[in-house]
Amino acid sequence: MKKQVAMMLAFGGLTSTVGVAHAQSTVTLYGLIDDGITYVSNESGHKNIKMDSGIAHGNRWGFKGREDLGGGTAAIFALEGGFNVNTGKAANGGAVFGRQSWVGLDNQTWGTLQMGDQYDIISDYVCDYNVSFIASGYGIHQGDIDRMSCTRLPNAVKYTTPKFAGFRAGVMYSFSNVAGSFHTGSAWEVGGNYTNGPVRLGVAYASLPGYAIDPYNRLGTPVFFGQTVATVSNNVETDLVSNFVLDTYKIFAIGGSYQIGKLTMMANFTNTELGHKNMTSYMHVYEGGATYQLTPAWLVAAGYQHDTLQGHTWNQVSAGVQYSLSKRTTVYLSGDFVKASSGVNPELGWYTTPSLASTQGDVRVGITHKF
Repeated sequence: MKKQVAMMLAFGGLTSTVGVAHAQSTVTLYGLIDDGITYVSNESGHKNIKMDSGIAHGNRWGFKGREDLGGGTAAIFALEGGFNVNTGKAANGGAVFGRQSWVGLDNQTWGTLQMGDQYDIISDYVCDYNVSFIASGYGIHQGDIDRMSCTRLPNAVKYTTPKFAGFRAGVMYSFSNVAGSFHTGSAWEVGGNYTNGPVRLGVAYASLPGYAIDPYNRLGTPVFFGQTVATVSNNVETDLVSNFVLDTYKIFAIGGSYQIGKLTMMANFTNTELGHKNMTSYMHVYEGGATYQLTPAWLVAAGYQHDTLQGHTWNQVSAGVQYSLSKRTTVYLSGDFVKASSGVNPELGWYTTPSLASTQGDVRVGITHKF
C-alpha cells in the first residue's frame, strides 16, 4: 500500500497526518509554559517573593492523536507530561507522562471509551465553574479537597456519551491495582452537563475510599478529626501526619454559568464527606463570580468563596486581569486574599505554605505561552 506522510506546523502544535489506504491519522505535538513572580504576605511567618511556575495553567507538553477506523469510529490517545519551567525538572513525581496517558475509541453513535491515567468526571463537568481559579491560579478551593482544580485518576476506565439535545454524561472507575484490596484505593465517579445557548450546567459525584491527604499542608489545620497533625513552635512548623488516610471520601459538585454579552456569571457548590474511624465531617464550599471580556484581548475575572470544615471557616477573594498579546501568548496580573477562623493557618489553595497569621495574600504577574 502506498503511504503518504505530511508534516506541517500549525497553531496548537506540530501535526503529522498519515494516510494508509482509506485510514486517516493525525498526531499533534502541543504544550504550554506558564511562569511568573509572586509576592506572598506570609509563608511560615515570613514575607516571600518567589518565582512560581505552572500557576495560571499547569506546564505541560504532550502528544494527542486520532486514527479514523471507518464507520464513524476512531482510535484516540493522549500522552502528556508536566514540568517546572524554573528548574527543568519533571512534575507529577517525575513521571514522563504524569499529567495524562490514555488510549481509547470514539464513535459518533455510541460515545467514547478511554483507559489510562486521565482527567476525572469532576474535571469534565464541573471544575470549569471554579471562577476564582480563572481569576488567579491560586484561587482553587481550600486544599483542593473537592478536586475542583481539574485533576486526574490513574488506572481508570471512562465512558462518555454522545451529546444529545444539549446533554452529555460520563461514568468512570479507577482500579486500586492492589491484590486483596479491590475496594480501598479505588474510585468511581459519575456526572453530566447541559448546554443551551447562554446556559451551562454541570454536576458530578465521586467516591474515593482509602484516599489520603496532608491536612496541615493542604488546609493549614493542626488538628484533624481530633488528632494533632502538626505543631508550630517559634515559627517552625512540623507536619506530623502527611499521609492521613480517609475511610470515606465522597464529593458532590454542581456548577453553572450564564452569559450575557461579554459578561459570564458563574457559581458552584461542593459538599465533601470525609470519614475516619467512625467519625464523619463535611466540607462545604460556596463560590460565585464572573468574567468580563472587555475587548477581544482583555479579560477581567473575579470570584469569592466561602469554605467550612470541622467548625473552621475560610473566606477568600480572587481577582485578575489578562491581556492576550496573540492567540498563543497572554500576560496577566492577579491577586488573592484569604482569612481563616481561629485555629487555622490559612493558605491560598494549596500552592503556598501555611501562613502563621490569620490571613494570607498574594500578588502575581506572569506570562503564559501555548505551542
